Order: sequence, then structure tokens, then C-alpha cells
Amino acid sequence: MALADHPIDGGLPTWQEVMAERDDWSGLLLGNGLSRHIWGDFAYPSLFDTAQHDHATGSLTDADRSLFKALETKNFERVLAELAAAIRMAEVLGEEAGPYLERYQSIQLALGRAVQSVHIGYSAIPEGALESIGSVLQEQDYVFTTNYDLIVYWAMRAVDYAGLCDCFWGNGYSFDPADAEPPDGKTPIYFLHGALHLVVMGSGVTRKLVQRGSRAQQTSLRSLLSQFGRPLDGDEQARPLLITEGSAQHKLQAIEGNDYLADALGRLRNFRRPLVVFGSDLSEQDQHLVEAVNRHPSRPLAVSIVGRGRSDSQIRSIKAGLCQALEADTLLFFDAATHPLGLAALSAGRRKIHPAG
Repeated sequence: MALADHPIDGGLPTWQEVMAERDDWSGLLLGNGLSRHIWGDFAYPSLFDTAQHDHATGSLTDADRSLFKALETKNFERVLAELAAAIRMAEVLGEEAGPYLERYQSIQLALGRAVQSVHIGYSAIPEGALESIGSVLQEQDYVFTTNYDLIVYWAMRAVDYAGLCDCFWGNGYSFDPADAEPPDGKTPIYFLHGALHLVVMGSGVTRKLVQRGSRAQQTSLRSLLSQFGRPLDGDEQARPLLITEGSAQHKLQAIEGNDYLADALGRLRNFRRPLVVFGSDLSEQDQHLVEAVNRHPSRPLAVSIVGRGRSDSQIRSIKAGLCQALEADTLLFFDAATHPLGLAALSAGRRKIHPAG
């Protein structure tokens, strides 16, 4: 029986079986499942909840939380964007911007502390794991990722960006929507929900921060992770570009308000080639991604499912939910652990690793 006609049962073909069915998979939609296999703490409930811990230095204050409540969101990017707009407005009107700036800095610091408390350090990832992931990325034509941790960025660096690009080639590693077409022969990586190394400057321009030096030097205090959430020199209104929590509608509103994110989502909407979805359950909060994928139902889809530890009935339920959500003439499923990304992540995750710094 062809895999495309496989019934909704409790079985999961291997990736090798999917490749035997067709081998022209050219796009990858990557979710948080990859990072969670490498470092279990990436399965934290939410950055907002983490930032509320009383014991965490720089946690959200009562005044900070009141802003999240007033805006009916747990999304840091939205609150910081609103505060940045308030600061600019006060400055234009000649009014006191200090209270807005104080809340801005407090919330940004809390976000930075929350990220650092759950993120693995660069030097703690086993040698070869990032290179393995980077080599898989190089084999794609297009990569879209909802991961905002540093795993994908580090994997790109691990292979020296060979054959890869991220469209941040403007002045100061900035993004220019008028100059964003990936060069021939390069695989573009699009961070659909932002990332820890991406920032929105006070001017509204999105740029990336870069980390230089050898693996040993990544433990320095100037590393991207240790500096995350701190004001940038010369631009105290720069904010991290992270679309963290909230409904699909709120995420979409935040995405459409940023040139880079809007361009990235537009690329996914327009992508018509066979697409692999790995490490994403395409939950209700990701309905904006489902709608983007469903724009081309004639495009084949292959979706990973974690089979280990799940019963046949659980796998059937997951398959049924995905079949209901996704509009695809050809929809295949496979065991995530048999994909090269799954093998690389599981290999790294099985080793004894600890957060650095």
C-alpha cells in the first residue's frame, strides 16, 4: 500500500520509507521539538510564567504585570513594542518618557533572565551535534522555523553558513524588505517567530546580533546568551524580536507589524514545493502557520510524530487531528526519531549535558 494511502492507524513509517515513496522534499518547517530533544528545559510552560518567579533576579514587578494584564497578553514583544511607541510619542510631545523607559527596561531585563534560566549554553552542547543539524539544513531549499532559541543560529554558524543565508545582509546586519531575495544556490533560513539573536532597533529596523570567536570563546561574558535582554550600546530602545505567547490571532498581528516577520510568513505562504514539518504539533496557537501551509493543498506534506512512549490510540488521535487541520492532497506521517534531525537531536540529548554559565 502506498504511504500516501496509509490509513489513520497507530503505526508510523520511518523517514527512509517516506523517502522511498518520494525524494523531492525541498522545504522544512521546523518547530520546537528539535530543541526540546537536545535540552529538556526548552519544554518550559512559558517565558511569561518563568519571568514571574519571585526568586529570579530581575523578575517581573507588579507594575510590569499590570501592563501585560491591561493589554491582555503574555507576549513580551507586544508589550515592549507598545512601550517603545509610548516612549517615542512622549519624546515627540516633549513629555516625560522616564516612567515608560523604566517599565521597558524592567520588562526587557525580566525577559532576559527568563531566557537565560531555561537556555542551554553553547559549550554544553556535545561536539558535532550542531554540525549535524547544520548539514541537514544545508540539504534543504528553504527552511522555516518557529524556534526562537539559539540552536538553529548556532547550527548555521557550526557549518560556517556554507550554502545558507538569513537575509540580514544590510548595513549592520540589518533586514531590508526591498533587498531580501535569497541568492541562487543558497538555502534561506526564516525565523517565523523571531529569535534571540534578532532585535528591533528604536528606528523600527530589524537586525541580527552576531557572535564571533571559537567554541571556547563562546563562554565569555559577551556571548549572545549572556547579553540577551540588556540594552544595546547606543540604542536603549532596541528590543528582542520574539513572538512568544498568545493566540494565533495575536501572533499574526505582531508578525504583520514587523517587516522581517511579515516577509518570512509571506515566503511560507508562497512556498509550493513538497514540505516536511518537523518538531511542530501545529497547535491552535499556530493556526496562522496552518493557514499559510493550507494555501497550496496540492503540495505534498510529510509531518513528523514522536512515536516513542505513545500508544497506538494516541498516535491515531494525533494523526486524525492533523488530517482535520491540514488541507493536503498528499499527507504523510513518519517517526520523528528516524529523521536525520531527530537522530542528531536524540544523540545530543542522550549525553550528559548541563547549562553553561
